[in-house]
Amino acid sequence: MTRRRPAPLVLAVVGAATVLAATATACSLREGTAAGCEPAHIPDHDEQTLVVEGDPWSGYALFRQDGFVDDPYDSIYVEQLCQDLRAADLSSGRADIAVTSLDQYLLNKPDGTIVGVIDQSLGADALVLNTIRYPYLKSVDNLRQLVSALGRTGEKPVLAYTGNSPSEMLLNELANTSDELHLSDFELVSVDQSATALQMLDDGDAALAVVWEPDTSAARSAGYTVALSSKDVPDSIVDVVVASDDLIAEDPAAVQAVVDAFYRDMDDYLAKPASLERFIAEDGGLEPSQAEQLLAGITFYGSDAANAFMNDAVFPLDQPRIEQSLRSLAAVLALQHPEVSVDAAKIDGSYVQEAAGG
Repeated sequence: MTRRRPAPLVLAVVGAATVLAATATACSLREGTAAGCEPAHIPDHDEQTLVVEGDPWSGYALFRQDGFVDDPYDSIYVEQLCQDLRAADLSSGRADIAVTSLDQYLLNKPDGTIVGVIDQSLGADALVLNTIRYPYLKSVDNLRQLVSALGRTGEKPVLAYTGNSPSEMLLNELANTSDELHLSDFELVSVDQSATALQMLDDGDAALAVVWEPDTSAARSAGYTVALSSKDVPDSIVDVVVASDDLIAEDPAAVQAVVDAFYRDMDDYLAKPASLERFIAEDGGLEPSQAEQLLAGITFYGSDAANAFMNDAVFPLDQPRIEQSLRSLAAVLALQHPEVSVDAAKIDGSYVQEAAGG
C-alpha cells in the first residue's frame, strides 16, 4: 500500500460529454450546478482523515459509512450537490476524493485522476413519453407524428430534463444514437430535478421527459411509456472515484486505502444481494420495493469487474472500456459544449488492479 504508483495514463480526447442515474428522493439525489449553491462545510479533521465529496446518490453509500477506510486513515463524507464546486474543491485541496460521473469529470476538469469505477446506469435513467395525453405516442417511432401534429399549430413538443446532470448527458447520447430523436424538433425545458420533469408530464406541460429512479418506475406505473433508457447507451452513465493529484503525489497509500475499502465492501455485498438491497434501503430511507427498483437499473462494480473495465483492452478499439467511454462521451459533449476542452483526462488503473489481487 505504500509503493509508488506508475505515472497515470493520460488520455487525449477531443470535445466533451454525458452522466449517472439518480433518484429524486432526498437520499438518492444527483444534481448538477444548483442556483445559489455554496461551498460545502468541511469539519475540522487531522492529516490522516480523508475528505470525500459527493452527493446523496445511493451509489455512493459505501463512502458514507463510519470507519469506511482502515487505520491509520479515517474519512469524512461531505455532500456537495454542485458538480462544479465539487471539482473545484478537489483541485484546491479542500477535498481529497470526489465521487462523480464520467461526464461531469469531463465537463468540470478537476485536478484529479480517475482511480476506480463505482457503478453504471442500465435503465435507471430514461426517456419517457406522455402516452396519457397522446395515446398514439407508444415509441420513438411515433415522434414524427407528434412533431407534425403540433407543428400545424405552430408549436413544438416540450421535452423536460434536468440540466447539468446525467439526464442532460443521457438526452444528448440518445439523440446521437437514435434516428428518430432530433432535439431541434422540441422545446427543450431544463428543470431542477427528475421529479419536476415527471410532474410536467402529469400536468400535461410536457410531451416527453428524461427522468431517473424512482421516477422511472413511477412513470411506467402511471401509464407513460419508457421509450429509451441508459440501457440503450451502455457505458454512457458511469460513476467513478477521482483522487486529487496532490494526494496521489503525496500519499498514494491513502488512495489505495480508499480503493481497497470500497471494493472489499462492494465484493461482500455483491456476494449477498439481499444484504445489498437492505443496505441501499437503509442508507436512502427507501422502501424495499424502491431499493429493488433502483438496483434493477444499476450495475455495481466489484473488484474483478472494475479491474477489467479500467485495465483490459477490448474490441473495437483495443482499449479499456473506460477509455472508450470517455472518448464517446467527449464526442457527444462536444456537440452541446464546444467550449469544453478535454485534452488530458487522467486514468490510473493500478489501484483497482491492486485491490483485485494484482
